[in-house]
Amino acid sequence: MTLRLIMCLLSMVPLFSFGQQWSLEDCIKYAQEHNLALKMSEQNIRLSETNEMTAWAGLLPSLNAQAGHGYNWGQRIDPFTNQFASSRIQTNNFGISSSLTLFGGLQQYNSWRQAQVNTLISEKDFEKAQNDMALNLASAYLNILLNKEFMEIAQRTLEATTAQANRIAKLYEAGQLAQGNLNDIQAQQAADQANYVAAQNNFTLAKLNLMQLLQLDLHNADSFDIVYPQIDINTEITIPDSPSTIVSSAVQHFPEIKSAQLKVASAELGKKIALGSYSPTINASFSYGTGYSGAAMIATGPGTPVSYPIGTVAGSGDMVWSIPQMVYGYEVKPFKDQLNDNINKQLFFTLNIPLFNGLNARAANKRAEINAINAELQLQQTKQNLEQAIYKAYADAVAALSTYQSSLISVQASQKSYDWVKARYEQGSATAVEYNDALIRLQNAEATLSRSKYEYIFKLKMLEFYEGKSIRLN
Repeated sequence: MTLRLIMCLLSMVPLFSFGQQWSLEDCIKYAQEHNLALKMSEQNIRLSETNEMTAWAGLLPSLNAQAGHGYNWGQRIDPFTNQFASSRIQTNNFGISSSLTLFGGLQQYNSWRQAQVNTLISEKDFEKAQNDMALNLASAYLNILLNKEFMEIAQRTLEATTAQANRIAKLYEAGQLAQGNLNDIQAQQAADQANYVAAQNNFTLAKLNLMQLLQLDLHNADSFDIVYPQIDINTEITIPDSPSTIVSSAVQHFPEIKSAQLKVASAELGKKIALGSYSPTINASFSYGTGYSGAAMIATGPGTPVSYPIGTVAGSGDMVWSIPQMVYGYEVKPFKDQLNDNINKQLFFTLNIPLFNGLNARAANKRAEINAINAELQLQQTKQNLEQAIYKAYADAVAALSTYQSSLISVQASQKSYDWVKARYEQGSATAVEYNDALIRLQNAEATLSRSKYEYIFKLKMLEFYEGKSIRLN
């Protein structure tokens, strides 16, 4: 749609040469590639896509691995031997765990759907930013063309006044006219010179405005210029009978309408997400782990029988010994064996029923309902704004065309009046005031004609743009 506006203005423009002149199409293509606001808007799409991927991943089980290595001092119960240990002990643990929400009020699913809609919203917002930039560039481009015509009108006026001033000066020197006649025409020449300088300044400012929209280096303003096509209005071109048909077309395809509609859909999903906070949740979790402890010992060697004294015989005093017991040497159980022997697995199902959580769920639902109402109101307001813009463009186009047609007659009449007064002035039968009045009327009529021409062109192309048509200048 943006490129339709690009082609709208100046399809007859010659091919762009970067060392010479910029066409409107060149301006818009350059802005699409370099404008910072458009780049930021495009990055919002990337951000929304990332959020969408994150929301989708939220539907998948989580999977985490962990490992630990540490030392313990002091009295404690070893978790692997279940015995008291007081010496320094090295411990290691390794595990992997996973959890999955089996049911959570469909909050995660609706969050994913909402993220998908938000990505589409970002895309439509980017399209709108492109359209706005194209419209602004088209307006600035036509403003340069308009100010160029104003400058040419002022130049022609100055040339005509200068020619008269030169003629009057010669007549004055010949003694045929009084000093007052020369003073009057020279004063008018100075005023026309000032108007010409002002027109040149306005023309330069119009070009600077376009450069600022393009975010070009203003230090190169002297070398910046545009293509100046010959634009003629075909007065037989008819404006659509009613703006209502244009509104119906624009509502169907304009990105700001699509964006507002998608925001309504996103807000409705937000209501479902908030409603899910009232629902019980069922979670499943599984863990698999093992570990190592420096306190885990195993016997080594064949063992040695050892007896311990347990008392004496009364009267004789002979020592009484216990039954021999096998005493073994001990060493820490190997790391690999402990990892195999200490494996543990856990599977849990958890049901969580929300009963009271500080009215958080109620507040979330209330906010979601308000957001949905605001989204719907925003949609209606966006439609109204678009409708108002179309009706205004329609009325402006009708008025501009009427003004243009009237201005054509006015220019013709003013030209005839000026030619007649000029001839009388040169013959000495008209005063300088009459001559200046006729010249000013002609200048004003030409300026009104130029202004109404470009106003009509821009508004007509806007209407075609709203209709979704390919806009061209013939």
